[in-house]
Amino acid sequence: MKCSLCTRLDKFMTRLLILLTFSITVTGCSPLPWRGANIEPPGFSLTTRQTTIRPGSVLTLPEAIRIARAGNPQTVAARYLEQQAKAVRMQALSPALPQVKLSGRAARYLDPQRVASPSATNPTAISVSSEDLGTWDAVVTLNLFAGGRDVWNFRMAQDLVGAARLDAEQLERTVTTLVIAAYYQAVWRRAVAGALHASASALEAETARVRTLLAQDKASLLDVTRVQVRAAEVMDQARTEDAQAELALLQLFHLLGLSAVPVKLEPPTEDPVGSVPSDDQLGWKEILSRRPDLKAARLRISSQQAKVTSVQAELWPTLALAGSFGQRVDISGWPVEDGHWRNSGYLGLEMAWSPFEGGRIHYLVQQETAALRVMVENLRAMELSAVLEIRTALARLRSARDRLETARESLTLARTSLELEKKKVELGQSTFTDFQLIESSFLDAQVRVLQLTAEVRIAWYQFRLAIGEL
Repeated sequence: MKCSLCTRLDKFMTRLLILLTFSITVTGCSPLPWRGANIEPPGFSLTTRQTTIRPGSVLTLPEAIRIARAGNPQTVAARYLEQQAKAVRMQALSPALPQVKLSGRAARYLDPQRVASPSATNPTAISVSSEDLGTWDAVVTLNLFAGGRDVWNFRMAQDLVGAARLDAEQLERTVTTLVIAAYYQAVWRRAVAGALHASASALEAETARVRTLLAQDKASLLDVTRVQVRAAEVMDQARTEDAQAELALLQLFHLLGLSAVPVKLEPPTEDPVGSVPSDDQLGWKEILSRRPDLKAARLRISSQQAKVTSVQAELWPTLALAGSFGQRVDISGWPVEDGHWRNSGYLGLEMAWSPFEGGRIHYLVQQETAALRVMVENLRAMELSAVLEIRTALARLRSARDRLETARESLTLARTSLELEKKKVELGQSTFTDFQLIESSFLDAQVRVLQLTAEVRIAWYQFRLAIGEL
């Protein structure tokens, strides 16, 4: 037979397990890890990232921008940060709602505890004391006054949500600009490579023609060698541009968040570059007020101001309405009869105030105020950097536009000179050396126009990003 102590210990452990199971069921706690820890929470939806591009298909610039906004890891992460800020805002709202807490306990005490006794409301109650005591309580608390701390905490979280949204918008615009730059880089590199390959093919045909003239004693071996050397140089440049075009395509797919595949690129036929404003036409106040990064910085300053006020509110007392209902029972004799359960509870106001806390709140206010001043100075530095960025982008745009106009004029002159030189060669009035020099000048002018065309468009989008209009 089991001893009485072992029997009572078994009963105690059984009751403790029952109450522990009840507590886990009510509170929703679980000792096991959440099964969904490695997946997205239910109901959380973003643009799908399972985007693929078929090899050999045409990738237009608008399609590339759409894919980058949906699948670029940084833009996706920025959306998650916005969701995180929204969750923090809901946490800041929760103290304004009633707080409910359920608890239970089964314990053995060293001295007998009073379970129930007669009172004015229950004079017929039986006085019961026991060393084995089981309790459960439901406590409801509602904050009535906290010096405005809950309000300022919510305003702080609300401003941070707006800042996170603006950060995501600014990052999306930046990624869009980078995609446009990478797209035009790949396009003009391919165009330059195509022009060089065409020139190399023409030089090969020229080599064959000069060999024919050599057989007729109308050209020298030196002329053939010069044409071959020039053809080799152009072919080397073409292969270099092919490699650069592949690198630009890899950069483009990296921004898209996809693995690189061979695709065809079609740049927009319309020139996106509009009129370039002068310095007097720039409304600095309006520009600085609409840039998302500066707007986000101002919201963070507003959030920090709310945080300072929230910390100052800790100097005020807190007042809450609290109520409790529970039961006490002697669990020495299990199962317990219905009449042995005793109700207990209370309803009243709770106030807490720390008249002296060693200066912690005072120095915490100083700390947050200093952080606020740092943020204000950082905003000023950001505004100065934004002005410098806008002026730099505008200067680059003007310079690239002017150089493009000059390059187009040079290309027109080089094309005319090449046509005239071809006629002179046919009439035997020009040397092969002069022809090669003019042909080389024409090819350089052609490459220069392609390069500057891409540079002007890239500078235009960078300028629009700087003034917050992209």
